This record gives sequence, structure tokens and C-alpha cells, in this order.
Amino acid sequence: MQRTVFLMNRNMRKRGAWSALCIVLVLSVVASCTPSRDFLLKRSAATRLDKQYVRVLLLNSGDRVTISSKKRIRISDVKTREVYYDGKGGNVHFYPERVKKPVVVESWESPLSVNGKPYRGLLELHNVVGRLHVINVVTMSEYLCGVVPSEISSSWNAEALKAQAVAARTFAWYHLINKKGSQVDFDATTSFQVYGGAAAETDATNRAVAATDGEIAVYRDNPILAYYHSTCGGHTIDNNYVWKGSGIPYLKGVRCDYCTASPHFSWEEHLSLYDLRNYLGKKYTGVGAITGVRFQRNRGRVVQVVITHKNGIIRLTGNEFRLLLPEKKIRSMCFTAAKTRDGLIVNGNGWGHGVGLCQWGANGMAARGLTYREILAHYYSGVRIVAMGNRALRHVNEKSIAARK
Repeated sequence: MQRTVFLMNRNMRKRGAWSALCIVLVLSVVASCTPSRDFLLKRSAATRLDKQYVRVLLLNSGDRVTISSKKRIRISDVKTREVYYDGKGGNVHFYPERVKKPVVVESWESPLSVNGKPYRGLLELHNVVGRLHVINVVTMSEYLCGVVPSEISSSWNAEALKAQAVAARTFAWYHLINKKGSQVDFDATTSFQVYGGAAAETDATNRAVAATDGEIAVYRDNPILAYYHSTCGGHTIDNNYVWKGSGIPYLKGVRCDYCTASPHFSWEEHLSLYDLRNYLGKKYTGVGAITGVRFQRNRGRVVQVVITHKNGIIRLTGNEFRLLLPEKKIRSMCFTAAKTRDGLIVNGNGWGHGVGLCQWGANGMAARGLTYREILAHYYSGVRIVAMGNRALRHVNEKSIAARK
């Protein structure tokens, strides 16, 4: 069944019984209004469980968006809860120019699919300067079930999956507490954490999320900024050598003898000066022929790159240099370079920024019998693993609540 949403011509509306003050969230049977964010934060702290609701930006689209379900679909106004449609499932097409007011889309006993990809929870659609923002509202637990298998192999050791679940949960909570004034909490891309929704879920990663329910890593009773990456190549690195700012005590570089099984542990690439000039030209203007490239290292990792060209000098951090080039060209900052006739031969180790948890290292540690708590303690210096209901975290949640008022 095909439906097009114009939002809304009255003769298109199929009204259902609607007397409650507001809608039911995420398939829960609730006889009152949607709980406030402040209430949910308090409830999460009191019960330990991952029941915090989060808002994840799935799409920012200028094109038609199709939402579908095999079961009942209800479309309502986000603010007034006025019901525009309540009936059988099928496909509903939303066009940016026709969505005049934010709407919420719900289904029962079946996931909602966005352009064919299924998600738990409910969906909101907002017209933002002529583009549709599609937001998935789910519990933290449901969110993590879509993140963990998108960030790590579900075939890995269970303890490594648990370590990833705690790191992802902590990373999310850190940003929830410290975020300011945004319509969404996270997006679904590599700029935050990759979130694949229900389609990404596996039994193994869902068990890891459930087994660590509510657990986060804290330093001095505050959730940590739990960075993680694929492969460190033998040693992680202090955060301030990758990003500008002060060093963070729990993000100190540590030796890692556990990630040698990674297919990215060692690699080699050729980088021509012609290509390098083109890559630089996408960000900088007036780049002339390159006359020299100099690398500054710390603990084997490139922390600064100085490139001289006929029109001047360009200085980059090692991470800026890595991200300037196409993915996999320079996979990490742990590399050496030798001159060739037309450029550089680059030999490196690892993949990613190298800060915090090494995912391949976590799997290697788990294979040797170490627990997820031991894994996390190795990569994040001086942290503790606690449940959200721990009294020591009470002031953290109070701080979060206060910041949102």
C-alpha cells in the first residue's frame, strides 16, 4: 500500500480514537504523557538500566523519504499530538516541501523502516530549511544494540564485545551530559558512533549490551571520553598528540601487544607528490609544487607534518594529515616514509587515531582470558567501571539535568 504525505489535507485523514494527552513512546504501554528528559535521567540513575531515551539523526535529506511498516502506522503532530493518520501499515512517502510541521511516526509489533532500513522505537520528521531531518527516538539500550555490531565484529570474543559495549555507552553518556542546545543527541555516522539500527543487530552483540546493562567507565566519578579505534599497531598515544588541547589523564598512551592479528597491523602505500598536492589543494588555496615534507614523531607516531611548496609552508597535525588523504591511504599516524623519485613510500602500523581502546587489541586480550573490565582498565588509565545507579554518579546526573534546564 502506497501513501503520500502532504501534511495534511483534511479529507486524507483517517482519524482513530485519540483521547490521551500524548503518544506512547517505543512500544511501551503508558497511561500518561511522554516522560520528560529530566525524569528519564533520574530514572536511569535510580534503576541502573539503559532506559534513557536518546534522539539519533538518521537522515538529512532533500529528497523523498519513505517510511514503512508491516503493521499499524500512526502519524501525529509532534507538539499537539493531533493524529493525521492511524491505520494499516505499508509505505508512506514524505516530501520535504510538504512536511510543514514536525511529525512523529509510530508502529506496533514491527520496526519502522526508513528507505527500507529498519529501526526500533519511533521516528520524528522535521523540515529544517527545506530538508527532512529524520530522527530515531530509542532507549539507550536499543541505540547500543545498533552501535556495537556497527563498530566491531560480532564474531569476536564475548569479553571484547562487552568492552566495546561499555566504551560505546560511556562515549554516549559523556556527550549526553556535556551537549548543549541541539535538536538531536547523536548522529548515526562515523562523526559520532556508527548506528545501524535493527538491521545491524546480532545475538552476540545484543548479549554484550545486556550483560553490561547500565555500566560505564568513570574517572573521578565522571563518565570518560571513551575514544576507541581499530588497531593501534603496538602502542596507543596520548590524546593531546592527536587533537589540540590538554592531555586527559585516562587517555595516556599504553603498550599493546595484542593487536598483531589485525589485517591493518602493518601496511604500505605509495604517495606521489602530485597526488599530495591535489589533496592539499582541496583544503588550501595556492598550493604550489611540493619541495619538501618533514615529519615530527612522538613514540613512533607522526604528530606534526610540515610541507613546503613553492608558494609557502603548510603545517598539519599528524591526524589532520591522515584525514586529509583518502581512507586507507594513510591508515594511522604510526608510519615512516622514504623518498622515491616521484614521492614517498609509506610503511605504517595500525588503523585509526590511536587513542583509547584498541579494538583488535581488546579481542586479543579477550582471547588470552582477560575480562572486559581488565581490557578497559588497560586502555583507559585509572578508570573504574560502575553502574549508572551507583551513588557516586548521583551528582553527575544532577549536573546533566541542571545543564538541560
